Amino acid sequence: MPPHLPTFDLPQISFGWILVASLVWVAARPRSGLAVHWGVLIVAAVLDQFRLQPQFFSIAVLMTACVWDAGHRIARWSLVSTWVWAGVHKLLSPDWFGYASHWLVARSGLDADATYMSFALVVALVELAVGVLAIFRPRWAAPACAVMHVGIALTISPLLVDWNESVLPWNLSVAVIGAWVMLTTKPWYPVAAWEKLVCAVGLIAPVGFYGGYVDHGFSGVLYSASIPQGLITSRSGTRPIEGWGDLHVPFPKERRTIRIYFEQVAEPGDKLHLADIRPWLEDAFYVLNSNRDAVAIDRDEFFSGVPVGSLGSATVEISGVGVDSWRSKFELQKAGVRMVRQAEGQPIFAVEFTPENFDASLLEHVVRLPNVMQIQLAGTSVQDADLRKLVDLRLLTGIGLERTSVTDEGISHLRDLPYLQYIECDETSITAEGLDAVVKKIFGPPD
Repeated sequence: MPPHLPTFDLPQISFGWILVASLVWVAARPRSGLAVHWGVLIVAAVLDQFRLQPQFFSIAVLMTACVWDAGHRIARWSLVSTWVWAGVHKLLSPDWFGYASHWLVARSGLDADATYMSFALVVALVELAVGVLAIFRPRWAAPACAVMHVGIALTISPLLVDWNESVLPWNLSVAVIGAWVMLTTKPWYPVAAWEKLVCAVGLIAPVGFYGGYVDHGFSGVLYSASIPQGLITSRSGTRPIEGWGDLHVPFPKERRTIRIYFEQVAEPGDKLHLADIRPWLEDAFYVLNSNRDAVAIDRDEFFSGVPVGSLGSATVEISGVGVDSWRSKFELQKAGVRMVRQAEGQPIFAVEFTPENFDASLLEHVVRLPNVMQIQLAGTSVQDADLRKLVDLRLLTGIGLERTSVTDEGISHLRDLPYLQYIECDETSITAEGLDAVVKKIFGPPD
């Protein structure tokens, strides 16, 4: 574990020692060795997409810069693209200005609540500034490159965050070779037509990340948290797709690799929620069929069936468990909203607002906790129109609306929720007729 993620269904071979041998060749005969190393690296990545780690390919680019003039120029523009897009992606990411930067600062032992926003802004602007310098003033970018990447290496080292050690060699390589590339740059633009094409693609292609066309690892999406997540539901419980495993590298989280991983490790009948926060893409839901193929299903079918652990029969369809949004959990926690789990590591099933912390905009975050079954809004300023935001909470069984101004019109927005069984509505103008039109009598009429 983690399993191979082949692009094509081909026989698997071990590339570890082959890659090492190619690097030995590079050390002995740099020019011919680099050609061999690039070939081996690409083939190895095709046969196992876990090797689609940006640091592996970036180090190959840096090695190429040391022995080939065109490689020198391409390396410069590769670094420009990485730095510029790293800053842009962070500036565009609500998660970077939320839980991602907060987590990094907190893990460093600092006061995250007081500093995470300024930390997030400074990091994004510094990366963007170094990238711009590398375009117009490469010699000025050289010391900035060295300081920035040594600083990143120290931050993720055991001295502070102690996380993602797989990129330590890359950061140290960029600090040295990247600074040298900037110092020794002669023409500021690529020379040959093919160089111009390669550099232009490298600068423009990262925008394709937002449509799922370009992998985040090759788009400069560094720590901005704007990547898809996967959660597998099986009869024995849930399994998030993380996949660090023995390789000690992060899972290359792309929609296709998450699906392939699901097909590799799941059993027929298991379900997958692929959550994607990119604005151009929607969440996807899958069930594994008897041929071990991931079959796309809709949201209602994903959540249909019996809860995990309630029945052991293999003939019964299990209900999928959805991915709780990290962004939403962070925003609700920051606002002081109580979130309840049945046990550590389990999804959030209940959310409780108070009159003091209620804000109608927070309901949009509640909807991104797809397993919520109960919401308490008693005594808050919730309005009829606000309940329209809850229509995607397909598992909602009960909602507390006592002492609110909600009317029959408000609860009518919830009429299509399949499991809504009770609405607490004391001291409201909600009528019995309004309740009858919305509440589902799943267990038959009361005695």
